Amino acid sequence: MSAPWKNNTSTKPHVICGTCHELIAVVLARFGSSREVKEVDLPEMFPILGRYSVHEVQESGLRGCHICSFISQAVCPAHSERDIRHIPGSQIIIKPNYVYTKPRQANILCMDTLQVQLVDSHGKMVEKDSLLITSAYETYSRDPVPASWSISTGSDASIELAREWLHHCLSHHELCKDINATPVSTNKNTLPAYFVDVESDNPRLCRSKNIPIRPEYLTLSHRWGKSSILQLTTKNLASLLSEIPLSSLPKTFQDAILITRRLGYRYIWIDSLCIIQDSREHWEQESAIMGDVYGHSVCTIAALGATNGDSGCFKSRNPLCFQLCEFELGPGQVVYLMPPRKQGSSPEHTGYGPNVEPLHERAWVIQEWMLSPRTIHYGTFGLFWECATETANDRAPRKIAFTSRPSPKYAVHQACTLPRTGALDHTFLGFWHMWERVVSIYSPCSLTYNTDKLVAINGIVTLIESKAGLHNVAGLWKEYILPELLWTVQPPTQPAGTYQAPTWSWASLNCNVILGVLSSEYTYDGKIDLLDIVVQPAAANGQILYAHIRVRGLLQPVSWAQDEDSDTYELRWGDNIGTKGSTGSRDLVAFLPDIEPDPEKEMWALLVMRAASNTSWMNLGLVLSKKDPEGDIWVRVGAFRQYDFQTETTDFFCDGDAELMELDIV
Repeated sequence: MSAPWKNNTSTKPHVICGTCHELIAVVLARFGSSREVKEVDLPEMFPILGRYSVHEVQESGLRGCHICSFISQAVCPAHSERDIRHIPGSQIIIKPNYVYTKPRQANILCMDTLQVQLVDSHGKMVEKDSLLITSAYETYSRDPVPASWSISTGSDASIELAREWLHHCLSHHELCKDINATPVSTNKNTLPAYFVDVESDNPRLCRSKNIPIRPEYLTLSHRWGKSSILQLTTKNLASLLSEIPLSSLPKTFQDAILITRRLGYRYIWIDSLCIIQDSREHWEQESAIMGDVYGHSVCTIAALGATNGDSGCFKSRNPLCFQLCEFELGPGQVVYLMPPRKQGSSPEHTGYGPNVEPLHERAWVIQEWMLSPRTIHYGTFGLFWECATETANDRAPRKIAFTSRPSPKYAVHQACTLPRTGALDHTFLGFWHMWERVVSIYSPCSLTYNTDKLVAINGIVTLIESKAGLHNVAGLWKEYILPELLWTVQPPTQPAGTYQAPTWSWASLNCNVILGVLSSEYTYDGKIDLLDIVVQPAAANGQILYAHIRVRGLLQPVSWAQDEDSDTYELRWGDNIGTKGSTGSRDLVAFLPDIEPDPEKEMWALLVMRAASNTSWMNLGLVLSKKDPEGDIWVRVGAFRQYDFQTETTDFFCDGDAELMELDIV
């Protein structure tokens, strides 16, 4: 059926359908304005207050019922007619949830949420969420603006909100200005060779060297996908310098050009139009300054919700799903129903999963995001603003400063500027936490060519090298190489297939990486000597052909066993079998394999660091095997971790089987 608001610019809040009026009437009749109830038998405490069919609640939400929009978003989201589901026998039921009143009275409960349950034809619950009922408007208010109610993220109200965010940052944020003006690389010329000039109705390509003064420009971060998009080549260069017919561009590019114009700028940089795609030389030249291209742009337009060039930046959604709904529970008592916790995807998530936007599945876009001083994210369900100082979105348009959890942009800045002593102390931990944020965001993302694993993050690495005076070797920081070696993956993953980094680097795998277990509660003591590091680069853009490290340390023969109950792995040595008791574990060593371990392969443990606190200690190291059983070259196959209280001792590396050796690890 057709949704009447589909052609309108916005929705009207706090409007509810007849079925939801009946739901509120049942709530009022049963609980009154106090929402209090004495404890009774469970069937009486949790009555079914309302029933909805799946497709009816989805359609009602799309027609403009605020509460149906909440119910749908909670268990069966629908933001267009394409999302409407006809599931025979399934239904949605609404029940109350309770908390004790404060101060707690004898057996008196207060209904504080409506529980939304999706049940199948057999009555089995398959999905649930809850809607909070509150009278504390100030606590939950998001102060919506016209863009908050816009159906399309391409509305006039949405572009005006984006303009306000950008203007506020340009006028008030000194940190963002400093980051914008800071060179990322050491290259003398950090301007890209080409821009797209959008001044005329039909844009055209222009050479940056022909622009009289250094231009202010925007950048586009997008996902190519499988759609056929216009690309710059040696054959069409002359033609595109004359004119780029707007109709020849994919929708994502057209939307980005419209945004650029409406924000008041003339130039935008788009990779497929500004890098000559059939010239390896030009690609290497431009990719080497990619960090500068995004770092010096005024703002990046991120097509967050676009799967390919045809998807476009702008999306239609039901904004009622994300803003509180008010109604009267009793005479003069206005209460507010909060949106469900299922708020849809956001820019924070990367890699894979239901909350990851299409753009942030891809590795190349992460440095575009992190190095840009400002980003306007055009997501599937809304508009998001992020700069190095603040964040906001069209659901909660008031800007929020970052506190305990730094933004990716701020994390990169801090990694460049935090003071360091060179020791593994609090100054290193400050850097470590910022770098861990970068790697945790980047590592799970996918690449078309795995050999680009280090190339796609080279802009960030180059910036930190130039500003912090550190040296990166195959994705690890040489000055902190010992703790850097102790990254882990959980669970074990698949081998990369093609060479992209040495086995001792997290960049050798394509999965989510955990950098380590460093904590300010411990002091750290290195147990290996780094004798040599050799890295053979393939190009100036970060790609490498080969790398190895030579170390001296204690090597202990080990075997491994799998705990089938917990799906974890343990290391064993000699006749030792770790034990678990009521007071903890005795001589247990956790084995964290990088890939599924081979039972036929011999393994050794290399002790890398020992950590100690007032109450406990840890042994941390690598698990190695020989690349060739008859050779002297070693490869990493995992890491190990041993933890116990200070009152306990261990025979690991102390029973005479450990041997001091020099090893080449590739």
